[in-house]
Amino acid sequence: MNGYGEFICKEGKKYFGFFKNDKKDGFGICYWPKDKFFIGFFKEGKQNGIGKYINGNNIKYRKWKNGKKENKNLNEEELFNNFNHIEKRFTKFFKWDIKKLKEYMEIE
Repeated sequence: MNGYGEFICKEGKKYFGFFKNDKKDGFGICYWPKDKFFIGFFKEGKQNGIGKYINGNNIKYRKWKNGKKENKNLNEEELFNNFNHIEKRFTKFFKWDIKKLKEYMEIE
C-alpha cells in the first residue's frame, strides 16, 4: 500500500495514516484499547520525528528516531516549534483531545 490508508486489527488496534511500501510512513495516528494514542510521524514502519503519546490523562511529547524515543520530553510549545514546514500541516491533530480522536477514528 502507498498513500493514505486505515488499518484495523480485530484486537481493537487502529492506525489511520500514510503508508509507503506497505509500511507506516509519514503522518499517522495509532490507537490501542484503553485510551492509548500515538500521534506523529513514521518512517519505514517506525516512529520517526515528532510525536505525542497519550495514555489516559498522561500526555508526553517527544522526538523519535528509528522507533526509539529521545530521552528529553518536550512541552507543547517545544513540540510545535520543532515542526518543519510539512509537519505544520498536521498541527490540528496534535491539539485534539481523546474525545476528538475517538470521534475521528470511530471508537466508542
